[in-house]
Amino acid sequence: MAEEEAQREEQPAGQATGSTSAWSYFLVRIAILSVTVAFILVMGLFAFLGVFNSANAGNITAALGSLFGVVGTLVGAYFGIKASSDAQDSSAITAQRAVQDQKETAQRSVETQKTASMEAGNKILAAAQTPTQPHPTTDPQKASGPNPMSSWALAMLIPVAGGAGLLVLRHYLRRMQDAA
Repeated sequence: MAEEEAQREEQPAGQATGSTSAWSYFLVRIAILSVTVAFILVMGLFAFLGVFNSANAGNITAALGSLFGVVGTLVGAYFGIKASSDAQDSSAITAQRAVQDQKETAQRSVETQKTASMEAGNKILAAAQTPTQPHPTTDPQKASGPNPMSSWALAMLIPVAGGAGLLVLRHYLRRMQDAA
């Protein structure tokens, strides 16, 4: 499944839908040629019947106007649909990349926070386990302070809360991607 998505992302935007673009191009080309051939046949028939003469130039203008209207409509529709399809493909790829970047950033942040909290906890635990004896001549008498284990627990609470916040953010981003 992931390989199919990677292959779709590697394809250019115009080729992402397969040969649909090529078929629509040939369809428009055949339609323009058919309209032109039909116009030439009708003009030849009208010339043979004598509908077009030098005094009635309005008929020629009307026939040419209808030909240009049909050809212009077909060409405009083709390029309009093609441009909107290309824009949609491009925006979908950009959105997928943005979501993927957000997921990777959140994952790296969670890993960094986890590593930092483990290092901080290990430092606090190591400091709490090493006994320190005050030197009677250089260190004044210290008042009894907080328990080293409670300090360690409080110091661990901050990174844990940060990590929990990042996990919530990761869950939220995953739900946003599933909704898209």
